[in-house]
Amino acid sequence: MAGSQLPTHERHRGMTASRGVLAALRTSSITRGGWRRHGELDHGAEIAPPGGGAIEAPPGSLREGIADLHLGLRQWPAWWLLTWYALRSQYRRTYLGPWWITVQQVIFVAGLSLLFGVLFQQDLSTFVPYVATGYIAFTWMIGMLTGGATCILDNGAAIRTAPGPLSIYPLRTVASATIQFAHDALVIVAVVVAFDVPVGLSLLYLPVACGLIVINGLAIGLWLGPLCVRYRDVGQIITSLARVLFFFTPVFWVATNLTVGQLAVLSGWNPLTYLLQVFRAPLLGGSPSTFVLAVSVGLTLLNVILGVWYFSRTRPRLAYWL
Repeated sequence: MAGSQLPTHERHRGMTASRGVLAALRTSSITRGGWRRHGELDHGAEIAPPGGGAIEAPPGSLREGIADLHLGLRQWPAWWLLTWYALRSQYRRTYLGPWWITVQQVIFVAGLSLLFGVLFQQDLSTFVPYVATGYIAFTWMIGMLTGGATCILDNGAAIRTAPGPLSIYPLRTVASATIQFAHDALVIVAVVVAFDVPVGLSLLYLPVACGLIVINGLAIGLWLGPLCVRYRDVGQIITSLARVLFFFTPVFWVATNLTVGQLAVLSGWNPLTYLLQVFRAPLLGGSPSTFVLAVSVGLTLLNVILGVWYFSRTRPRLAYWL
């Protein structure tokens, strides 16, 4: 009705104020979780330009990426507890709970050892510990590889809405695979004791091997997770590659039975081969060679550099790619 209409000068004043609010919104820094507070990490992936629409956020800095990783590591009680509860929820209303992981590993290791031990005419007293240590370590590493490829995609909703460091998602992947490995490690202990494997001071290499595997698992998630978000086909390639890597890693075949040329063709290009040898040798009473140790450390350093650099560069764009 005419009586309810505002005067011309008041309507003009209201339109001017609305334009001012819109301009402030366009020029303000907005993150995926709301307004950015002073000192908060900028996780925003979309910037509203004056003409409307959205443009991609600029590449992040190395300093912000390292700060994100540092903050994620400081929040370890939260993501470790969330990972543990998520793992327990997979086995709800079962009698054994997460211990079903151990039972499954025992069954598979026993079948694999018996089958290939007979086919390759191996002494089962040495072949069973060889397969058990190799398969459980391989499962741990491949779990971090496949989990790292999907750690960002699987948490897309949380990344777009919830504030917090993005590094917690690769960290949760490493935690999940490590908790499962902790259950599987009991199988290794049982096999080493049952078959009277002579372990000695070389067992001191085992913490080094575990540390290298964990660091590589985190580094993989830092660069492979964002890469699979940007290029979705990479995730499918990783899934296919993970299945093939089982045959090109000395899990059930003995590397010392091959020539140097055969070993180079089959697994010399495979980084998991070197990490597996560093892990397996102390548990079988031996020590990893200097060459294997040097290659493992070198690959770890390259992996960490690549992971931190690519995560830092792509971190502000992840919400936009999701």
